[in-house]
Amino acid sequence: MFEPFIDQLKTLLFASATAQGDQQSLAVLNINLRQAATSVRTAQAALARAKAEQLQDRKRLKQIEASIEDLENRARNALLKGIDALAVEAAEAIALLEDEKHALENALRAFDADMQSLTETLHRAQARLRALKRGERTAGVRDQIQKAQTLGSGAGQSALAQAEEQLEDILQRQECDQLADREFAALSTTDRPDILLEKLADAGCGEPVRSRAQDVLARIKSETPLLIETGK
Repeated sequence: MFEPFIDQLKTLLFASATAQGDQQSLAVLNINLRQAATSVRTAQAALARAKAEQLQDRKRLKQIEASIEDLENRARNALLKGIDALAVEAAEAIALLEDEKHALENALRAFDADMQSLTETLHRAQARLRALKRGERTAGVRDQIQKAQTLGSGAGQSALAQAEEQLEDILQRQECDQLADREFAALSTTDRPDILLEKLADAGCGEPVRSRAQDVLARIKSETPLLIETGK
């Protein structure tokens, strides 16, 4: 029952099929796995019911054995009391019960052997179904990864490769813009002497061309003692 599913799973895991073929195979595998899971659940229910009926048969067997023992004891009492007619009637009932007992014992022995084989078969089917479901998940993940690597333009270029090229283009444009900004700043300095003078003054070359906070603070500190003295 599971051989077709295993063949499909091997194809998904090891064959180099096209993306469309993989999609179709995954879809068919999913359908077959659902059908197999339904069959396994049905088998589980049937096996559980059979075991329940087997327990009922065993309970019936114990009841028969208890009835036979009770009837035998009562038949002996009837014989001791000379009530032969009742003893014969009890013997006839015992004979019927013994026939039923033997038939039930034979059925239980045969059923026990069948139940062991059926239980082992069901357990193997359950294990194979679990393995197939794990394989289906693996195939699904692999299919998604392959999509990420192969989906792209009509020329066959992958989406990842396209993104890499786009990122490289962006980085190159940004680098070019930065270079252009630096060149523009350099040109602006030569066009505006005041900017160049300010840069030279800030570097300590000549007198400052604009007030700086540290210079103002130094001046205030130098004048503070004079103000205090004047106040006195």
